[in-house]
Amino acid sequence: MDGVADSWFTPTRRQRGVRAVGVTALSVGIYSGMLFRRWWKNRFRILPGQVIGLIERGLSPVLVDSRTQADFEASPLMLPQAVRIAPEDADAGRFRLQVEPKHTIVTYCATREEQTSARVAVKLRQSGYRDVRILKGGLGSWTNAGLPVETKSSLPSIGVEIYKNLTVGDLERRKFTPGQVIMEDGAEPMGEAYVVHSGKVEIRKVLNGVERVLNVLGEGELFGEMALFRKATRSAAAVAVTDVELLVLKSDRLEWLIRNRAQLTFELLKHLSEMAVQRERAELESR
Repeated sequence: MDGVADSWFTPTRRQRGVRAVGVTALSVGIYSGMLFRRWWKNRFRILPGQVIGLIERGLSPVLVDSRTQADFEASPLMLPQAVRIAPEDADAGRFRLQVEPKHTIVTYCATREEQTSARVAVKLRQSGYRDVRILKGGLGSWTNAGLPVETKSSLPSIGVEIYKNLTVGDLERRKFTPGQVIMEDGAEPMGEAYVVHSGKVEIRKVLNGVERVLNVLGEGELFGEMALFRKATRSAAAVAVTDVELLVLKSDRLEWLIRNRAQLTFELLKHLSEMAVQRERAELESR
């Protein structure tokens, strides 16, 4: 009787083989399904290098900036000669594309998994444009690849490099009203430097008993980094001239950028040299 029970609960070689085949088939099915879903999601996506390949072949794809209004205002950077189509305009069918329906179009955005550019791409295809691609990784992947960008406004070269290497949405922002002190001379730096995102900032210092304006900073300008490098207190004050919005750049992130982004480091060295010259000139004039 025990032998019969053992044979009943113990699978035979044939049963084991059938089970193994079943497990293998199930695994293959699951893996194939995953591959299909991945292919389906990426079937219209294109990498930055592939876009450059199209340009080099003379196909001149139309680049469409489909960022949300908030993302568009957050960064002054855009792809070269990009056409602006906000997602709201796409939903309403407001397109400004002067190309044939068969022309290659590449949409890009700054949202996770290219959600916004995918949404605009769908609207374009529904409107009759047949070859609409989505830039994989969006604006961030383009700048990370070191490809050229344009700015919506006049930015100093160091500002361009900072924006190229920062995800603005992840940074803390601070706003100041005209006349408000941003940092005081002699204050502890608290591990922070700043980028002027909008507005004007004056750098001031008292020399021989008289407060002097050492510099006036605009959009894209970096300040407050000297105290971090020197591990000392602030050597000048900063005051908002207009309504100002700053991006707060923590010391650890600034250090990472310096160690890993050679072009930004080069621009920073030029920036520090110019600051030293301005400071020396102001001190000479105050004597």
